[in-house]
Amino acid sequence: MIQVEQPPPEVAAALGLDRGKSARRRKNGHSCEDCFFRSRMLCALALDEPCSTFRPDTPDGLLPPRQPELLLRDAPGPAGA
Repeated sequence: MIQVEQPPPEVAAALGLDRGKSARRRKNGHSCEDCFFRSRMLCALALDEPCSTFRPDTPDGLLPPRQPELLLRDAPGPAGA
């Protein structure tokens, strides 16, 4: 694995590939700068606000979104009752 001294956003800025800072935040407080894909230069979108594929950039890496809890229903009663 190749070790990089600078984080990917700084490398992108040095190469002139930086899209500028996005100051726009969604209602939940996230911005493109907080996104896993953007921080690793994997985002191909040039938007002013976070998109629907936003995933937070965490030290643990890419985490799947939380899934709703599965609720089991009671078995139906006998037919014809």
